[in-house]
Amino acid sequence: MEKESYCYSTILNTINEGVILSNPKGYITFYNKQIQKFEGLDAANVVGRHMTEVYNITEEVSEHLSILKTKKPIIDRYQKFLTADNRELYSIGSSYPIYKNGEIIALFTVCRNLTKIQELLNKTMQVQEKALGNTYIEDMGNNTRFQLGDIVTNSSVMLEVLEKARKAALVNAPVLVWGETGTGKELFVQGIHNENPLTRKEPFIAVNCAAIPESLLESLLFGTTKGSFTGSVETAGLFEQAHKGTLYLDEINSMPLNLQAKLLRAVQEKKYRKLGGKEELPVKCRIISSTNLDPLHCVAKEMLRKDLYYRLSVLVLEIPPLAKRKEDIPLLMNHFINTFSAKYGKRVSRISFDLVDAFCNYPWSGNVRELEHVIESAITMINEEGILLPEHFPPSLRHKWENPLPPPIKTSANGLLEILDYTEKETIRKALEECNWNVSMSARRLKIGRQNLQYRMKKNNIRPPVIIT
Repeated sequence: MEKESYCYSTILNTINEGVILSNPKGYITFYNKQIQKFEGLDAANVVGRHMTEVYNITEEVSEHLSILKTKKPIIDRYQKFLTADNRELYSIGSSYPIYKNGEIIALFTVCRNLTKIQELLNKTMQVQEKALGNTYIEDMGNNTRFQLGDIVTNSSVMLEVLEKARKAALVNAPVLVWGETGTGKELFVQGIHNENPLTRKEPFIAVNCAAIPESLLESLLFGTTKGSFTGSVETAGLFEQAHKGTLYLDEINSMPLNLQAKLLRAVQEKKYRKLGGKEELPVKCRIISSTNLDPLHCVAKEMLRKDLYYRLSVLVLEIPPLAKRKEDIPLLMNHFINTFSAKYGKRVSRISFDLVDAFCNYPWSGNVRELEHVIESAITMINEEGILLPEHFPPSLRHKWENPLPPPIKTSANGLLEILDYTEKETIRKALEECNWNVSMSARRLKIGRQNLQYRMKKNNIRPPVIIT
């Protein structure tokens, strides 16, 4: 028995989780090494003492001791508390009773240190309060960077979405925005926030529901009350921080279903309770959510509660992928070239039509975000002449542009004509590029008249390079 006890102690002191064991009266009998490191206490000063002596709590608010009354374990409860030396710590813990012959003979809690995750999250929120990231766009003073007028588009489908967004901005009903990753959903959401005269001066608070653990997300959204669990302190949730502004729930379909139920109540009743609190607080903010999948597909696959979907989708905006608005690609190229040229102090004088054509024919599975990153990468590689060339772009794109193959030859009477047309077009294009698109010089090299060359350029739809403005 002594050997088994030693083995159990060794195992519990080796695992990454903190473990604390007490008898039914609340006196601590085991305190492993991980929880010692986590809380900064020495086992010699903890073992044998009552829980209320070690922690600044009473038996009524101690989760560990509460299971003596409830007879039920507490699973994955998020905790924020102060140590003996007033360090603020965060953990997720579960407490269990140990039964023997139908009686509780011990209580134990297993917890995991979330302090580093929470600190990172706090830093992210602090950065968000000042600006939302990119240094080349200034914060507007309410945690946003964009307005609807910043959306670069000339396509009819996007102009229609923009018009719907402007109408949605004028009312405070919930909005659900959906579109593929990289289409610019948050840009629209921020634009709606800034278009509304009632919200533009209020905070814009965004949270990615897929990036935060479930146990942390609930307390982050609703906040916590002092004494709601062992050593907990009062914290303001995102509902409270958003005040009369906008709370943006990105990837709402990634939120756990049980938490979706709590969110549904808050949206429906316009009231919520802090974690562990009894007082009902009013929901003052506007809620805008988004998904990267068709929300009806999310409902069908039980990723999104149907009742919550109906509450959040009073207004729905579908952002089309870049592949469905290819006419915007040259505009976006020009926009990002100007933006990143200014950011990196680079000069771009021109970009060939071939490159624009290649961009327009590329599928852009990552949408506008992929295009933006590709342009930024190329700008950092550009030469002193300021000419944007295929070699400045990532290999994944270049192989589609280099050494183009002629179109397949049809086995018909027109086969030779197709070959001749293709050869003429490529010969003229090559001569123009070698002569820096000087028509007179190119005509002399080809040994034809200037007007003849201009006619053939028009016939073959050969256009001069796009000059970056």
